[in-house]
Amino acid sequence: MHGYRYAAIASLVILLALTLIPATAIGDSGLPNYSYVRSITIYAPAVSGSGEGVLSKTTLIVAYPGSGRVFFSALPYTELDTQGAARIAAYIASLVAGVSFNNYDYYVITESNVPIIGGPSSGGLMCVGFLSLLMNKTLNPSVTMTGMINPDGTIGPVGGLKEKLDAAASNGFKTFLIPKGQRYYQYPVIQETRLPWGVIRRTVYQSIDLVEYGRSINVSVIEVGSIFDAITYFTGMDINASSVIEPLQVSIPGEVVDSLLNNLSAMVQDTYSSVNKVYDYYYKRTLQTVINNLNNTLSSLYSIKDKYPVYAFVQGLSIYPSVVYYNLFSKVLSNTLSIDSILGTVNTTLTSIGVRLNSIGGSLDLDELILFSMAKAVYYRAGYYYTNAFSSTSNSDKLAYLSYSLSYAEQCSILLDLMKVLPSSSPPSLINLVDARDLYAAASTIYSYIEALVNEVGGNTQVLSDASDYYGLMNSQIVNDSVTLLGFTIYVISESTYALHMVFDQSNLDDVAYVQQAILTMLSSKIPSTPVLRFFIEYGSEALESGDYSSAVHGFSQAFSLYLVLALTLDGNSNTSTIYASTSSQGGVTSSNTTTPFIWIPVNQPIANTTTPENQLPRGLILEYLGILVITVAAISIILALRMIRHR
Repeated sequence: MHGYRYAAIASLVILLALTLIPATAIGDSGLPNYSYVRSITIYAPAVSGSGEGVLSKTTLIVAYPGSGRVFFSALPYTELDTQGAARIAAYIASLVAGVSFNNYDYYVITESNVPIIGGPSSGGLMCVGFLSLLMNKTLNPSVTMTGMINPDGTIGPVGGLKEKLDAAASNGFKTFLIPKGQRYYQYPVIQETRLPWGVIRRTVYQSIDLVEYGRSINVSVIEVGSIFDAITYFTGMDINASSVIEPLQVSIPGEVVDSLLNNLSAMVQDTYSSVNKVYDYYYKRTLQTVINNLNNTLSSLYSIKDKYPVYAFVQGLSIYPSVVYYNLFSKVLSNTLSIDSILGTVNTTLTSIGVRLNSIGGSLDLDELILFSMAKAVYYRAGYYYTNAFSSTSNSDKLAYLSYSLSYAEQCSILLDLMKVLPSSSPPSLINLVDARDLYAAASTIYSYIEALVNEVGGNTQVLSDASDYYGLMNSQIVNDSVTLLGFTIYVISESTYALHMVFDQSNLDDVAYVQQAILTMLSSKIPSTPVLRFFIEYGSEALESGDYSSAVHGFSQAFSLYLVLALTLDGNSNTSTIYASTSSQGGVTSSNTTTPFIWIPVNQPIANTTTPENQLPRGLILEYLGILVITVAAISIILALRMIRHR
């Protein structure tokens, strides 16, 4: 009798437990924080530790609502730059999709049956995967790719291409996308020479045409320069064709360009006069050669300023530190100035500009805010060099630091002047600076990622010097000043991206054109095309037209950096429940200016089963079915328990 009563009590306990399980289990999992989750599995070609081509399985998840977090898991463990690539892939995907990065969380789960050589080579494919989730596009299962995802949307070079191509072919892929410029690839081959006393092995490199080799193994190998090219091959959707690009031209008053060039010319002429008073023959000849080169540069800028005003203006700013340095150096050598007097001049200049910065307040429009933030960042850099001058024991180092400090102080003043001459873009009500952590996360991710890549390939880290300066100041100087942090972020991202292109030698016409294409495509989002943004794009375009490819990359890198920062800091970047998507058709892509609702996917439901709204099961409906199941099981348990007690 007691045993059956215990059975009845046990049944009631089971009922209570089953009732509580859904709430406790789901609560502990953390998934109730998300209303909907979408996922996709991709297979990235990689190289194993033994040098063979393999595929690594990567599951990508996008969850809403989120807060811009990127979670990464790898088995076996992989390098840190792979994690950096995952975050940059999420940044770029959100920008291209026209959604707010901070409205979602992103998960990357990578698995491989063998140890693989980690790195950023799967970044492009991860970006394609995230983009497909955000834009509700199905990926062609016969297409795969390899290539870095760069912070400006371009696809960067990678290694192990032949091995990866072999892996793609052996696993049934018919199209293999590779970075532009890597069709002709050098791959290692072990050669053995057998001698009476042993075997000599050496590694030699052979060149292979990957397109022709791919054709021989029934795989179409295609070079892509940007994420936009890649997504076209994966989905058939041409984002470029679906975008309406507004005119890029932005005017800068001729008197502003003339003022800068005339100021530089006056300093050059003053330097000539000081050089003539230098007694040391070696220094005199060296200074004359340098000043002649600077004067020639100025002459060329004067000759093109009417055709390329923005390019001439920015190039003038770029030579400002050199002109100031040699002007001061010649005066010190000719005993016209002392180091102490220069210290006083720099201190007075910094104090005056500091007062000017502190006087700026009230309502600023979007472009004024951008220029003000950049001016404050440059001002802090001027102060940084001034402090270094004080701590230096070498007069030559002091002079160099003071020259940099004075030139950056003057550049700060010029940026403040631009606030008055560039056209206004939008009312201050559009501006809503995000938490400083978002800006710092973007700058830190991109700088650390690129620094790791440069170090891995043994590149010249000097190209990162500008980015390093601003990144160091961001870490040590500013804590609560969001406006200055905005300026630091713009400079860190732009200079890091520029350094990446310089190290990997992508400063040629074709690659620069792809960078330009990436930026122009992204202008189709809801981010306002501000005059400052158009200013940097115009700088890159003018540099490209004039044949200065390095400056073109620099200008486009600055434009993209500003675009990314605007996406993170502007309120209303995108509707939290809608995204942009093109209307696809059998014959191609038609333009669509309307937004399509995000197709909500219930938690844990794979993308393959949710291609249409009819297949969706909201989380609430799932919980309702689960509740019915619990009640049914509990009722059956009670009936059985009562029946057993009655028979007893």
